[in-house]
Amino acid sequence: MKKITLITLVFCLNYLFEFGVNAAMPGMAGDIQRSYANTGFGRVHYWEIGQGPTLLMFHQSGQTSTEFLAVAPLLADTYKVIAIDLPNHGQSDTSDHELTMDEYADAVIDVLDSIDIVQAHMLGQHGGAAVAINLGIRYPERVGKVILSGAGRDEDISEETLEKLLNTPMTRDFPIDFEGEFLEKTWSVYRKMSASNTPPEVTFQPFLSSLTLRQRRYDLHYAVYRYSPNLNEFNKETLLLEAEEDIYAGDVAGLQRRISGSILQKVPNCGSWQFFEQPELHAKIIREFLD
Repeated sequence: MKKITLITLVFCLNYLFEFGVNAAMPGMAGDIQRSYANTGFGRVHYWEIGQGPTLLMFHQSGQTSTEFLAVAPLLADTYKVIAIDLPNHGQSDTSDHELTMDEYADAVIDVLDSIDIVQAHMLGQHGGAAVAINLGIRYPERVGKVILSGAGRDEDISEETLEKLLNTPMTRDFPIDFEGEFLEKTWSVYRKMSASNTPPEVTFQPFLSSLTLRQRRYDLHYAVYRYSPNLNEFNKETLLLEAEEDIYAGDVAGLQRRISGSILQKVPNCGSWQFFEQPELHAKIIREFLD
């Protein structure tokens, strides 16, 4: 009965979030405008709020632009904040093949071109940070300052390690079962990715996104695994964020050594969902770096 109740609750809440209470979601009280841009990889959904220099935000693998709904309105008096659902995520189209990191970045350029934005500051969380790095290397004239969050990674990934990563099941791979065990397994993973003091209703937001993305054929994970940038070619003023309880942040100190002149800042009381968990603190950190 407990598992059946959990399943019913999830699907009811999914319905409400989709059709009934969007205006009550965190960050939705502001003047957020939603749009689509046609790209070489299908329609890409994005939203924007505020006026001023553009700050472009990229969510992590397996999530959506809702990751930034709480923090964006806190910056809207100074910046035009734009958050993108990368292809294969959120309300953007599903591609007809598994995209490379170059292709994800090219989709972003198509969005910027469609709304006449010449240059933008960029913030990427986890896998989204790899998109920002790719843009900074391949389109340096389009990129201002860069914030990379939870972006530590091995300098050289062996073929053996890569193959292991590509074959490690993700939460979307848990088989759906009548008893709802896949929900409990997914919830357990998402709680471990949260900070120890994160309320369950905050963890629920990325948890819900992960369930909706189970229906997609591709996401950003494998493009990130396969991407090995030459950071000697990345020459941007960079702030590295490391949430103190982020179990997937990786070797951020090592990344700092590889990005010349970069600054590392640890963020307390946050896990992998740091922009859900501490939006006010992140807005303050972002302002101090970009101003």
